[in-house]
Amino acid sequence: MSATPVATDPLQVWVDKLRNQDMPIFSATLAAIGEVAENDASPTSALGRIILRDAGMTARVLRMANSVFFHGEGSRINTISRAIVLLGFDTVRNIAISVALIDAFLAGGVRDRVSAEMARCFHAAVHAKHAATVRGDASPEEVFIATLLSRIGELAFWCFSGEAGQQLDRALRKPGVVPEKVESEVLGFRLRSLTQLLAREWALPGLVANACVDSARSDSREALVIASYRLASAAEAGWQSEKARESVRDYAKLLRQDVATVAPVVAAHAREAACLAGFYGCEEAAARIPVPARPDEEDETGAPAILADPDPALQFDISRRMVALIAAHSASGAVLDLALEGAGRSLGADRAVLALVTANRSQLAARATHGRGAQQLMRHFNFLLAGAARDALTELVDHGRVIDVEASHVPAPGLPSITRLRSALGQRHQVLVPINAHGHVVGVLYVDRAATRPPMRPGTPDALATFAQLAGIALEASSRKS
Repeated sequence: MSATPVATDPLQVWVDKLRNQDMPIFSATLAAIGEVAENDASPTSALGRIILRDAGMTARVLRMANSVFFHGEGSRINTISRAIVLLGFDTVRNIAISVALIDAFLAGGVRDRVSAEMARCFHAAVHAKHAATVRGDASPEEVFIATLLSRIGELAFWCFSGEAGQQLDRALRKPGVVPEKVESEVLGFRLRSLTQLLAREWALPGLVANACVDSARSDSREALVIASYRLASAAEAGWQSEKARESVRDYAKLLRQDVATVAPVVAAHAREAACLAGFYGCEEAAARIPVPARPDEEDETGAPAILADPDPALQFDISRRMVALIAAHSASGAVLDLALEGAGRSLGADRAVLALVTANRSQLAARATHGRGAQQLMRHFNFLLAGAARDALTELVDHGRVIDVEASHVPAPGLPSITRLRSALGQRHQVLVPINAHGHVVGVLYVDRAATRPPMRPGTPDALATFAQLAGIALEASSRKS
């Protein structure tokens, strides 16, 4: 009986080590999923059975399937079989693979390196999916998963490397080193080569291995992965750094859009990536994703911003940018962020809120806020709708009524009460307009101004309604895509 040949190539030694010692359960799960995917005769229920073997994986897959990122604004998915019907076999398979991988990589190793690399991958994946959507790719979700897994070699190494990882970590911390050169000197191979071999070993989407290059044709899917990862990496130096600005310009060029259109999308996607990492259970990675600050009431020194008058030119510019994002099929979150920016910056308001009605229509809760005391405003703008007595808020949500009440306003007997509004948010000039989608009020845009300032101008509700209307169009488009 002949002995099993022992690998001597350093790269193959690591592949064998990961397969047989460090990640055998993951390798077995992946092999089972791969067999189902490759066998046309296998029923879709076979994938469901593999996922259902692991209660933790089942819960995580369902959580991801129900996220806005994959499912838009649709009804809740409660079973794996339903997820396969609604999202498709390939999407659910890829979610399961990514969940299994992340579970394996959360085990330990050089934690700082693991969480940093995972943060870059989540961040890059969201940008890549958007770029693929704008470019008309047939499967943006596949581009997302390929980007998310585009550094599996690095992640696997840092997670299971032991003393070799500590040695490489020390060498990489020396100033002025070239990472890939150091990897080759210390390990005898580059970590991206490990990604290529593992991608083939585990039968991951071909795009994972193909994107392990320095450059690619600008019209290729590989270029989307590379540019998005570079953008995520550059952002770590700060969004205002020249490196990040250059990466945003390159990303805009790839999308064939101007920087002014792309910049708010990039900011929204950084926030989305942090949320998504949290959905996957990667809190450390989520905390590492550099999220641009929202426009706020304070400058970098903490001084209050100047309270501006309405700016019609800015209103027009923000509306134009919202229309451009909708036309480019951008994520609804980017359009909603602009709607809030328009409400907060262009109407002369002190504060602004974008709130959404929950799926069961029981509550109206702030999604994001702008202006003085933004965090406090986020906590206070939360109103129960189910079972609430008729008042201005229920009229707004149930019948789409606009609310425009000055600080001195006292409702006449028989008119809807504003008591809840005033109790939560204070005695201010308050304007609320509904956001409509599919014939229902799904959200609200709110602005206010302190009683010590003159009331907002008469055209404020109409201007606010323009931002709300565009936000509603974006939400409708998002739900149709899902």
